[in-house]
Amino acid sequence: MLEYFKVMRPDHWLKNIFIVFGHLVAVVLLAYPIKGTPEMTVTWHTVVMAVLSLIPACFIASANYIMNEILDAPFDRLHPTKKDRPVPSGKVKESWLWALMAVLCVLGFGMSVLVFNAGYTIALGLLLLSGLVYNVQPLRVKDRAFLDVVAESFNNPIRLWLGWYALAPATSFPPLSIVMAWWFFGALLMAGKRYAEFRFIGDAQRSGSYRKSFQVYTEKSLILSMVTHANFFCFCMGIAITTYRPNLVFVFPLVVIAICVYLNRAMSEEEARLEPEHLLTSPMVIACTAAVVLISGFLAWTKADLTTPFRFFQLIGG
Repeated sequence: MLEYFKVMRPDHWLKNIFIVFGHLVAVVLLAYPIKGTPEMTVTWHTVVMAVLSLIPACFIASANYIMNEILDAPFDRLHPTKKDRPVPSGKVKESWLWALMAVLCVLGFGMSVLVFNAGYTIALGLLLLSGLVYNVQPLRVKDRAFLDVVAESFNNPIRLWLGWYALAPATSFPPLSIVMAWWFFGALLMAGKRYAEFRFIGDAQRSGSYRKSFQVYTEKSLILSMVTHANFFCFCMGIAITTYRPNLVFVFPLVVIAICVYLNRAMSEEEARLEPEHLLTSPMVIACTAAVVLISGFLAWTKADLTTPFRFFQLIGG
């Protein structure tokens, strides 16, 4: 029974913490707007809905993980460590896993329809659809270089929408600049993961047999991919900051430092010997991320315009 539970990958449910970002965006923009009348009020009910919104997402994420492991089993047998997973090692029955996936889908969408609005349910459907597009032929975009990173990181906007619609009306929509920034941020993380995995396998022929996209990737192209996604993330983030919360411009240097720390981690010799999932476990990565979150929270709720003293430089430039 434990092996079936492992296929659900409950340790990966931590990724759904990105849903909390959607909660925060909804609260900041709708409950505490800079201008205009608040469109929502934060109460204990808001907190309860935020917590409950994580449950259906975990169910559907586990359904995707089950599908992923079943369809990837022939390739995982070629991987140094993934060959020991329950499906490729033959420790579980695939028929039972498909049944478990169906149960998880029923539970996830059942709770979504009963508790949340249509916007949340649509976003949850996109999460499942994303897993299908990523894993199932004839699309199976995980085998297509560069597109695999873009497609897998699309789960970031989906999780943002799940967090947003758990609290906000179904007729509302989070700003496109924030959605795109979150997407490119996810693409940066995924490109770093691909780079680490490429180096972890360390054999071009074996890596190409394990993942078709690795037949196209090179270390150089993956590095350029990470830099590109980082630049687009900063560009979209800059638009969102200047439009909705100018005070957040002061967290930008910390964001750049956090990105540099992450890239350094992904490209280090130590990381090449580790599983790619360990990328985010570095104390420095965790510390930088925590600093960005805490300072961003303070700046987002500060009513005073902290950028006013710096407008003197605009007068000099003009």
